[in-house]
Amino acid sequence: MNRITLAIIFVILSACLSSCSFHRLAAGKKAKSYDLSASDTSHLRAILPQPDTTAAVIAPDTSGIVKQLIQQLTPLWETRIDYKTFSGKAKVHFTGPNDDKEFTAHFRVRKDSVIWVNVTYDAIPVARLFITRDSFFLLNTLQKEVTRIPLSQAAKVLPTKVDFTSLQNLITGEPLQKGTITNATSFGGSWSIQAEDSSYIQRITFNKADSTIRTGQLRTRDPKGPQAMTAYGNYEIIDNRKISTSRTLNIQNGNDVYSLDMNFTKANFDEQLDFPFSIPRNYSVKN
Repeated sequence: MNRITLAIIFVILSACLSSCSFHRLAAGKKAKSYDLSASDTSHLRAILPQPDTTAAVIAPDTSGIVKQLIQQLTPLWETRIDYKTFSGKAKVHFTGPNDDKEFTAHFRVRKDSVIWVNVTYDAIPVARLFITRDSFFLLNTLQKEVTRIPLSQAAKVLPTKVDFTSLQNLITGEPLQKGTITNATSFGGSWSIQAEDSSYIQRITFNKADSTIRTGQLRTRDPKGPQAMTAYGNYEIIDNRKISTSRTLNIQNGNDVYSLDMNFTKANFDEQLDFPFSIPRNYSVKN
């Protein structure tokens, strides 16, 4: 898989599960199913990234309408959740070419500083991650081993390069990347923007009714590279912040398809948090 931040959450969590022999716990577990429709996104079902049809709608701007729309939507695009810490508990359903698993993930984030993830299955500890802007630690509680490497070298143990900011944004439900708006459309009850930087092209669809994000599509500039589609639903006001508590992330890389359903049952901002992480003496260390 190309080094891309599209799949950070499912990559890291699935890495926890595979490296921790999670299949021994999940044997015989039947997965739930979820439905996704335009009118009801309270429950999300994994869907493949669809062919990008937005480009067919966007025509060369000869009247300045697109330019005006870009100016109108730029403040919305640049708005991000203001917080110091975030904590959440989510029920997660992961599927891949050879995997179908359900588990619980507890997240703690100190913005731009620390990400902590604790993974359990039926209350049994499976793995714990501790990530800073320059370090990556994975504690395998089933096999009693820990991996510790610089974050820049995380691709040695994961099939993709890990980007701290993108992982943080996926946890809190924000667009994966920033970028400059290069095009925009208005249709029905939605606005759609295209934002680009030197590496990525991103399309975000907003609901006009409340300015929330409906979907996000991200791809590299390499047309043969993987692509991701994120669907956002079940918006709730939590600590005076509106966030999506149900999300589906879908990745297609060649013939391989992966999906991650995340349904938050608890979320809080700006609480006093600790980030417990210690390496037991009887654990083997992998560098």
